[in-house]
Amino acid sequence: MILRPDPECPEPPSFWLSRPRPVREVRYAVVGGGLVGLSTAYWLSRSLPNGEASEVAVLEAGGIGERASGRNAGFLLTGSAEPLVELAKVVGEETALRFWELSRENRELLRRELLDDAEGGGPPVECEFLPEGSWIASLDDPAAKAILESSAARLEAAGFELRWVEGQELVQASGSSGLGAALYQPRDGGLDPVALTRGIVRTGGFPVHTGVRVRSLEPAGDRVRLVADGGDWLAERVVVALNAYSPELLPHLQGAVRPVRGQMLAMEPGARPLRGVWYIEDGYQYLRQLPDGTLLLGGCRHHDRDREVGFAETPTEPIQKALEEFLHQRFPAFSGRSVARRWAGIMAFTDDGLPMIGEVPEVPGAIYAAGFNGHGLSLGFAAGRHLAHCAIEGAVTPLLP
Repeated sequence: MILRPDPECPEPPSFWLSRPRPVREVRYAVVGGGLVGLSTAYWLSRSLPNGEASEVAVLEAGGIGERASGRNAGFLLTGSAEPLVELAKVVGEETALRFWELSRENRELLRRELLDDAEGGGPPVECEFLPEGSWIASLDDPAAKAILESSAARLEAAGFELRWVEGQELVQASGSSGLGAALYQPRDGGLDPVALTRGIVRTGGFPVHTGVRVRSLEPAGDRVRLVADGGDWLAERVVVALNAYSPELLPHLQGAVRPVRGQMLAMEPGARPLRGVWYIEDGYQYLRQLPDGTLLLGGCRHHDRDREVGFAETPTEPIQKALEEFLHQRFPAFSGRSVARRWAGIMAFTDDGLPMIGEVPEVPGAIYAAGFNGHGLSLGFAAGRHLAHCAIEGAVTPLLP
């Protein structure tokens, strides 16, 4: 018998690949093994009695922290991308302040749960956390300096722990004469984000199933069916935490959550004059040094903004050149070092700069979070706690007012 090819399936799967797999059942399923998804699973597992962490399952198409969560600079930074007064123009004063408060809560929550020394026994998660503070700095532009100073005054009045720095003190701290002023926050710091994500898994004790791509969500009585490669899952509650990749699973987010590429480079280890994490010109440039003196530098996407979109995690010559030029102009002490690695990651941007949380349309029991605008580390652990609460209660409440 001669079999003619099926035009809709030119390469039919084998018997083994097409064989139905048993449906796995779990109380809570989290789609996405980045910081927000893992933080959600951590808090869900904390809500269960001892020994029931297996009732939480994280389903990840790739590896743990493989996307943006493992491709950033590791800034545990309090604040928003733009100064407070600029964010307030878009979302209102109350929401702008709440954004800053949430990032502060996130920092303190991470420090208390995972990062600070636990009674002399070392931190629960070892991820090279350096609590040397953060510097949110303007370039030597009077208008930008005035906006940042106004923001600092409002934040100080609201009870934030910070210090306004300029002049020679800023030159000594940064080694740069090209900065105008900075807002210094002493309890912020830098860390290894991949070690953090792995530590959350280890400390939380919940299983992570890598190589499992969820293709769709469907109602299944009072539960949710997750149609996935390798076999379907049934869960009482589902949390989708795919950030920039959310629209691939949730089409209603198409256009509302946009993929934006961020590029970085790392320079060979050397002397370590720079302390803390540095967020410059509304985050268009950011840098820090690791304990061994490795310099990390990222940003400059505004030099080629129209092409710094999409899902290609590939560094490009125009942005990498702009990064090196920025370093040469503003931080010349580092410009002679060799570049050890270049890379890129995909962020998720929204129109108002705020993350989105909601119910998945037509799938009761499924919720999502996406659009962290490059601040996943600054918000993700607290956002995970909020998402866990929503999943447990079966109702979505806003992350921000």
